[in-house]
Amino acid sequence: MKAEDKNKEVQEEIETVEEEEQTNAEQKDESEEKSDENLSSMLEEAKDKLLRKIAEFDNFKKRTAKEKTENFTLGLCGAVEKLLPVLDNLDRAIAAAELNDDKDALLEGIKMVRNQFGEALASLNVSEIKAVGKEFDPALHNAVMTAESDEPSSTVTEEFAKGYIYKSGENERVIRHSMVKVST
Repeated sequence: MKAEDKNKEVQEEIETVEEEEQTNAEQKDESEEKSDENLSSMLEEAKDKLLRKIAEFDNFKKRTAKEKTENFTLGLCGAVEKLLPVLDNLDRAIAAAELNDDKDALLEGIKMVRNQFGEALASLNVSEIKAVGKEFDPALHNAVMTAESDEPSSTVTEEFAKGYIYKSGENERVIRHSMVKVST
């Protein structure tokens, strides 16, 4: 009977070990499922955050583009508003010229309108580029012709079209280069 008791004991131990292994396997499966669920929820959360950031960035780009367009429009309208009185005076000069044969008065009126236009440009921080007598500067001048002259070499001797530059603080931008003749 001893052998039977021992057999029974061994059998019980085997069953206990098998039960423990099964319990451990079940716990491991539950743990893996919980781990998978945690990873899935973390992944979903990260995905949601990423989608929100993408949407925020897209909204930022749209808002920035809209502000840029609005700023450009405001600047353009401000510039045109300063030029409209010049246009009004040109219209008045045309009407006066049609009614009057006095060429001197017409010339004087046109000169006044030209001065007004220069003042409007100055109010927009736009000024003429001085060219004649200055040394040729490719950043400011566009040489369309060269000729021998008594002036030193590379000196602007004649201006065919005035150049204009925008200055605001330290910022400068050439609007149109002066078209010039340069001495050789």
